[in-house]
Amino acid sequence: MHSAVNRSDDARLTRHANVRTALTLSSIAAVFFAGIIAAQYTGAFALGIGVVGLGIIGFLFAAVSRRASR
Repeated sequence: MHSAVNRSDDARLTRHANVRTALTLSSIAAVFFAGIIAAQYTGAFALGIGVVGLGIIGFLFAAVSRRASR
């Protein structure tokens, strides 16, 4: 009985981690696409590079701060 509860908890934690990873990756893709689209509409290609750079730095900072808080 106890092992069945542990497997259920493990499955729930794994699913939660998978969903969190999927949301993080999809938000990274959304930021990159928004930066590329904004650069195309404004004509300033430096804007696209800046958005991509800020996206990378921001998500790295979020990952490091999340890891440090544990």
